[in-house]
Amino acid sequence: MRSSFWRAAFVAAFAVGLFAAPLAQAQNPSGEIGGTVTDGDGAALPGVTVTATSPNLQGSRVAVTGQNGTYKLAFLPPGEYTVTYELEGFATQTRQARVAAALNNRIDIELGLAAVTEEIVVTGEGSTISESTTGASSYTQDEIEQLPIQRDLDSAVLLAPGTLVNPGTGGVQIAGAMSFENLWTLNGVVLNENVRGQELPLFIEDAIQETTTQVSGISAEYGRFAGGVVNAITKSGGNEFTGSFRTSFTNDDWTSENTPEEFQPTRADEINETFEATLGGYLWKDHIWFFGAGRDVETEAGATLPVTNFDVQQTNEQQRWEGKLTGTIADNHTLIGSYLEIDQLATGTFFSGNIDPNAVTDREDPQDLFSVNYTGILTPSFFVEAQYSERHFDISVGGGAQSRELIPGTLMRSQTSGARYFSATFCGVCETEERDNENILAKGSYFLSTDAIGTHDISFGVDQFSDIRFAINHQTGSDFTVWDTEFNIIGDDIFPTFQPCAPGAAGCEVTTGDNPSADDAWIGWWAVFNPDQAQHTDFKTNSLYVNDRWQLNENWSFNVGVRYDENDGENSGGVVTADDSKISPRLGANWDVAGDGDLVLHASYGTYVAALANTIGDQSTSGGAIGLFLSRYGGPAVNLDCGEGGECLPTAEALEILYNWYFANGGTTDINGNLSGIPNLISVSWPGLTATVPDTINSQAADEAAIGATKRLGNRGLLRGDVVHRDFEDFYSNLVIGRGADVPFIGQQDLSLVGNFGDNVLEREYLGLHLQGRYRFTDRFTFNANYTLSELEGNVIGENSTSGPLTSSPNAYPEYFETSWSFPVGLLPSDQTHKVRLWGIYDLIDTDHHNLSVSLLQRFDSGNTYSLSGAVDTNPFVPASVAAQYRTPPTTVTYFFSDRGDFRFDDITATDLSLNYSFLWDAFGRQVEVYLQPEVLNAFNEDGLIAFETRVRTASSNNAVGACPNSGLANGACIPFNPFTETPVEGVHWAKWTHPTLPDFGEPRSDDDFQAPRTYRFSVGFRF
Repeated sequence: MRSSFWRAAFVAAFAVGLFAAPLAQAQNPSGEIGGTVTDGDGAALPGVTVTATSPNLQGSRVAVTGQNGTYKLAFLPPGEYTVTYELEGFATQTRQARVAAALNNRIDIELGLAAVTEEIVVTGEGSTISESTTGASSYTQDEIEQLPIQRDLDSAVLLAPGTLVNPGTGGVQIAGAMSFENLWTLNGVVLNENVRGQELPLFIEDAIQETTTQVSGISAEYGRFAGGVVNAITKSGGNEFTGSFRTSFTNDDWTSENTPEEFQPTRADEINETFEATLGGYLWKDHIWFFGAGRDVETEAGATLPVTNFDVQQTNEQQRWEGKLTGTIADNHTLIGSYLEIDQLATGTFFSGNIDPNAVTDREDPQDLFSVNYTGILTPSFFVEAQYSERHFDISVGGGAQSRELIPGTLMRSQTSGARYFSATFCGVCETEERDNENILAKGSYFLSTDAIGTHDISFGVDQFSDIRFAINHQTGSDFTVWDTEFNIIGDDIFPTFQPCAPGAAGCEVTTGDNPSADDAWIGWWAVFNPDQAQHTDFKTNSLYVNDRWQLNENWSFNVGVRYDENDGENSGGVVTADDSKISPRLGANWDVAGDGDLVLHASYGTYVAALANTIGDQSTSGGAIGLFLSRYGGPAVNLDCGEGGECLPTAEALEILYNWYFANGGTTDINGNLSGIPNLISVSWPGLTATVPDTINSQAADEAAIGATKRLGNRGLLRGDVVHRDFEDFYSNLVIGRGADVPFIGQQDLSLVGNFGDNVLEREYLGLHLQGRYRFTDRFTFNANYTLSELEGNVIGENSTSGPLTSSPNAYPEYFETSWSFPVGLLPSDQTHKVRLWGIYDLIDTDHHNLSVSLLQRFDSGNTYSLSGAVDTNPFVPASVAAQYRTPPTTVTYFFSDRGDFRFDDITATDLSLNYSFLWDAFGRQVEVYLQPEVLNAFNEDGLIAFETRVRTASSNNAVGACPNSGLANGACIPFNPFTETPVEGVHWAKWTHPTLPDFGEPRSDDDFQAPRTYRFSVGFRF
């Protein structure tokens, strides 16, 4: 285990030498400055030389106004710029402007006749807020570092209106879309992980320069999203050497308690340190710049396994490295490349529900990205760009069972509690799962300026993106899971009980659609089909687009764009499952009321098409896919008297008895023919046969309409408001077709078709008011605010934290439910009525050698919604003629006893504070800064419940004695009802959850159900 000192020294030394790292990195989101130059009478001035310079730009960028006085400065790296306007006979003017990534600045200038001195005008503070039809926000990392928030991408994005944390996945949700439907890029490289769609942490916080979030009115240049677009960009060196070193400190013991004693977790008094270092500069001024960064963290924590209360020691060692080169290969021709990787080792990892330290493993999750980008200005009006990038992610290397042998590799699970023990979940010695992507694009833009038709900034391009995944998803080391009847814990050992169930015996009738929830033991064989035929999925999106930003006159401008996206995808069996296309218009209009930029009204309309979800497109594969064949155990009883003075066989010996019976009665020997060889088989999932893609799967999409306004507040601020409406479509869903006896080898199962079969029933609609503003009251005090008022309504949730994208099933066994009570439309769980973020940064001391600022962030979030729903059995009320059409109808369906989203968890309010002290001095011709940043989150330790127990009891689910006291039954259990004809009564047919030892309905279940308590942390470091 390395000491903190040596880890810090290693990171610092690496950053010093990192400029020698190999080339890479992709399309770097740049900005633009454009506008019109006129004389004192408002007439256009052609021939004005416009020159932009910046510490972030190699050399300078020069443009000359056209005949109608317009100009464009393209490919500007984000940063602070000085823009000079010169024309013989007129007074030179200079503007200071901040350029944000992926946004366009408009600066209109009026030149007066020649004067003795220049006029210098400083632009307003609203440059972080878009003034075009695109609703966007941009935050520099300097500002993020002053605020009491995490310095990652999520935290920067969540400062923007229209964004929230999805309570079901923990991912960022933008403008009502599902959290896997955003596009995340770092220097233009797609960061989205292939399964759950969240961004991977391929960044070093101190290396980020700024993050831009586009929420609405997004141009045709961007695709593969139905939510928002997030562009982060890292630093790029410069003509001066710069660097930094930071150490951040956290400690579980620095967290207060705002929960009842029984929910308070055990906190370790262990200081965890995160080291970051950066170094940037030049190899050749104005021609070759380098930038390098490193990050190292090692955490130690203790965990307690549930039920058994065994202690587990957990460590996590992670290093992140970045190297970046920026080179001007000729005037106006630039290459940018970088490489970034993550090395990680986590020890003491375990799957949720694990109760056995023998099932604890170690894992690695290496990641890297590589890319290169070229930009060129061929003429003052014609610009080109090209990019190639790759991202690689090997998931859970070594994590899982360490044996492929039958008994040591078998995962044990509990019928009663779902607990896991004996062997680890998944396989740690099988094929490595790979989650990668590849992106190739080429782009051109042409700037056309005429008196007759105004100014046209036309962009056009091609884009090919490949979502690549290789996975043979071994659920266990042996490909077997055994569900016990119950288990006993004696000392440090866990002993399973196997209650047999012979076919035809009383209480052992086979029920179609059974899951492991009976009183007997179960054997599940996770069969891997055609492993030798398994290949990488290749879900390509081929795109073409053209987008015209058209400035008609000083009052009117338009955005006219269209994008064509074509899916061409093969699953891991080499079968085409995606072959569709869609045309997406992107239209917008701006009306500058007075022609001076003071008040601008916006309107936009667009269609956004998300990338095809990899796991949905691969659902029907048979190449390396797993099937599940469930059997009821019918052998000798094992450990029935265990724990009551009887003999207790260890798990390995108990499994030996179970498998002796299983294989003696057929086992897995006849898998390719008649399944009757598998003993007591009651449920089958056969990849490619029980689920298939009949034609093609369309990507989910959204239609958006937005209106808004932008108001400048002098030169000190900006206020923007947008009303955004989105209607989502093409949801992933299933259609079930009954299977007949003419298919004997799979006659136990119905066929599920995967595609887009739910648009006749499924709905998801978002309406939001997004307000944001920024104002610089004085040179020492800047205030920011945003507010979101929104409603998300429908009946499609479409994702969870475990699987990511999900299919809905409104057309699966439709005779067994009615959509009015099984798929009702209402407020979805991620609906949040109000979201407020207010923050200010005030410089208390600002001298040559000392700076002390305080920042305050006030947060308010409305509680998310929940509903009262439970499982009901509709089989007795379905006509026999209908039931005869299916082999495995559902045993239960969902019934909503309340309106969807009728109730809410608590509203959450918190105040966060940060102090930032710096001592500055000049050394070696440079200013050196040493800083200290203490922070306190939720300073007043406010508390609230963000979740709690919401289950209900019915006759088909958790029907305990006394559950429905008004049912009239002697034991007080809930009684069945006919949902097609009866209205259920609380206390008779259903009841809110109660339990003698577990939390009742409305009560918290764990520490995670509470608002995060007051937490202290701090950082120290230096910069030069």
